[in-house]
Amino acid sequence: MPGVEETVHMGELGPVDAIVLGFPGHRLTPAVLEAVDEVEARGDVRVIDMLIVVKDAHGEITHHEISEYDDLRDMAAEVAARRMLGLAGENDVEQIGLIMPADSLVVVIFVENVWAREVAVRIREAGGRLLSYTRLPQATLDDMEEQIETSAAYGERGDAGEPT
Repeated sequence: MPGVEETVHMGELGPVDAIVLGFPGHRLTPAVLEAVDEVEARGDVRVIDMLIVVKDAHGEITHHEISEYDDLRDMAAEVAARRMLGLAGENDVEQIGLIMPADSLVVVIFVENVWAREVAVRIREAGGRLLSYTRLPQATLDDMEEQIETSAAYGERGDAGEPT
């Protein structure tokens, strides 16, 4: 059962993201979920629910709880204690299984963006609501970083000409 400090009413939730991670050949390592645990320990996010879907080489789809993984039992207990929304279900397993390749594993992690909780509460108190939320794809971020590096290289030369 969640402690007093862990209790958050639905009107007090920050934005919630569904993060979908894919691993060929079922190569989910404890290090990946340990990284999620570390981000949560810093207070940046709060894991609300998780779902692990596996599709074997023959196309058979199964789902698993994180408690089934020895290295993840502590995290599983914490997630189970605070699970409040029931975001992951059988319907999700079926939909994910249809689009994932054979011999792969998908982890869906539902996280509350704790850093934005206070802002979200204030928006709701003012009668507002989030209309859209878009996460930029990694390829877009890579392109932006390349453009910034190119601009910085021009700036370091001190002229607006093409690099030689």
